[in-house]
Amino acid sequence: DIIRTIRDPEKPNTLEELEVVTESCVEVSEIGEEEYLVVIRFTPTVPHCSLATLIGLCLRIKLQRCLPFRHKV
Repeated sequence: DIIRTIRDPEKPNTLEELEVVTESCVEVSEIGEEEYLVVIRFTPTVPHCSLATLIGLCLRIKLQRCLPFRHKV
C-alpha cells in the first residue's frame, strides 16, 4: 500500500497502474526479533529504461520514510 501511489517519472500513471510494481513482487521476511527485510522487484516499462535507477530510488526513499526503523530495505 505504501508504494502503490508512486507516480512514474515520465507518465501520469502510478507504478502500480503501469505494472512496474505488483503485490506479488514484494517480499517481507523476518531477519531477527522484530526486524524485517523488505525486497521489491520492479519491472520498468521498457527493457532499457533510463529512469530505472530513479524509480528504484523513489521506492527506497518512500519505504525508508514510511516504515519503522526496524525494517531494512
